[in-house]
Amino acid sequence: MVYIAGLVRQTGAFEYAAAAYNAGEDRIAAWKSERNYEEIPELVESIPFTETREYVQVVLRNTAVYRMIYGSPSVALQASTGHAR
Repeated sequence: MVYIAGLVRQTGAFEYAAAAYNAGEDRIAAWKSERNYEEIPELVESIPFTETREYVQVVLRNTAVYRMIYGSPSVALQASTGHAR
């Protein structure tokens, strides 16, 4: 959990962190520098590695399912990942 929280802080978004976790931390920076993506889903759909693109999509889908079942993450979890509102 600490490693993922660090990736979220480093990359700026949970979706980017998932891609970095799967493809490598340097890859997400390279993909972001290649083009100015207006929205995160745009970058996710353009990930050139099928395995990583599908991995991020599965993580996002499962996150949505868990939130439907269990509700939003706790304030402590959001704070640890830098997503407290």
